[in-house]
Amino acid sequence: MSTITASRPRAGFLPFDEEESVPSRSRTRSKARNGVAWALLPVLALLVLFGTVYVSQTATGTALTYQVASLQAWKAQLSNSDQLLTQQLDQLQSAGAINLAATHMGLTPPPTWTVVSQPPAHGQDPLLPVLLALKGA
Repeated sequence: MSTITASRPRAGFLPFDEEESVPSRSRTRSKARNGVAWALLPVLALLVLFGTVYVSQTATGTALTYQVASLQAWKAQLSNSDQLLTQQLDQLQSAGAINLAATHMGLTPPPTWTVVSQPPAHGQDPLLPVLLALKGA
């Protein structure tokens, strides 16, 4: 079963109501509030902009700090590797290591030693002793 009820018109529904013809205080207050809100909008936009820039700069600084730390660790690792390689090179260039390598290759010290002396200089051409030594003279 359905019932029909009479509906009452809402307050302020018709534009020609007497109460609505005079601007109410709440309407003037809301206009003032809207004006303040519009005036504060650029300030809020600047605050958001500065906040965004600050967060961006902080994130960039943090990322760079981590990158510097990783590069310093890599530098320390390379320094340790350089020291180790320098020690190995010094060991390989030592007289004992060279002698051992020569022995493995079948090289032995000569049974007799020969002393080679420089011929006396006569004020001649400095290349003459070299040429004589090459000819076997």
